[in-house]
Amino acid sequence: MADIGLTQDQIDSMLNEAPGSGAAQQVALGEQDIAALVDIEHATMGNLPSVLNAMTGFEYRIGAVECSRTEPGEIPTLLGSDLVFGFPVEVGEHFTHFLSMETQFAKRIAAALTGAESSEDSQLSDMEVSAISEVVSQANGSYLSNLSATLKVAANGAAVQQTDAAGAASALDSGAMIASIYLEGGGGEPELVRHILPGVLVQLIAGQLREAAAAQAPPTPAPTAPPPPEETGSQELIMPQTSSASAVVSPTTQYSPATFSQLAPAAEDVEARNLDILLDVPLQVTVELGKTQIPIKQILEYGQGSLITLDKLAGEPIDLLVNGKYFAKGEVVVIDESFGVRITSILTPAERLAQLS
Repeated sequence: MADIGLTQDQIDSMLNEAPGSGAAQQVALGEQDIAALVDIEHATMGNLPSVLNAMTGFEYRIGAVECSRTEPGEIPTLLGSDLVFGFPVEVGEHFTHFLSMETQFAKRIAAALTGAESSEDSQLSDMEVSAISEVVSQANGSYLSNLSATLKVAANGAAVQQTDAAGAASALDSGAMIASIYLEGGGGEPELVRHILPGVLVQLIAGQLREAAAAQAPPTPAPTAPPPPEETGSQELIMPQTSSASAVVSPTTQYSPATFSQLAPAAEDVEARNLDILLDVPLQVTVELGKTQIPIKQILEYGQGSLITLDKLAGEPIDLLVNGKYFAKGEVVVIDESFGVRITSILTPAERLAQLS
């Protein structure tokens, strides 16, 4: 993906054009611009299925992404009764982008989060909408981080707001873009999530993509002079005639083949990495007693004295992790009134190094 870093002055210049003259919206987007924006959406929204899967247990991945221009008046017809969330963001100026999903898909997410049964006829409760807003809020946080890295400027966000198609249409400006993101891997037809960007943000990204592409274009090579004609070895040097006789003299320059010293083979470095300088680096060691997945509804019902069942049996060895990577198994012991772990099985040094690399 191209580096499209920009300065604050460039951002202010592009944003200041939008409200008055509309110059920022009048720049037409060609096929190359749309293709580049599709790549940006892939990169910046890439964590959406990861966040969704981590909180629901689904196994979605991003499939096709389609970008097209739209106008605010088309939004209510396009989104219909979709569940819509607005995300205020500041990149030099305040504006809002939106994420929408079809109602039935939202109900499936809510059922996975709360542990309730999904019904096609029931409406989403406030608790279900709140649970879904937590998912999209985390996805928006990843989006802003990716957008900041892409534009090389700070992109600050505010709290997520539930709205509807009419609310999104009233907040958008002319020249908005809608990205249709298809999530695959749910066992059925791909689920459709729409990401709607205001026109000023679209022009900001597209303009910097054009500048980055122009900066990376290779320079036009300078014309080169034709090579001199080759000299043949059979030519003879003709000397001027003297009064006595004409003389033909052979060239006097002597040539000999170049000689080079024999290169010794480079010594192979058997140990490619020197670990000596890393031996004092501290690593985080974690003892994992067990884990489980619990829906949000059940977590909200917990109180003091509640019991949580883990996925390990009593007496089963516990896991030791180093920097989040599996390292060994052991059993819990008490050492001078402190808990400790006696290692019962451990990875080999090669396996440990592979885990840490």
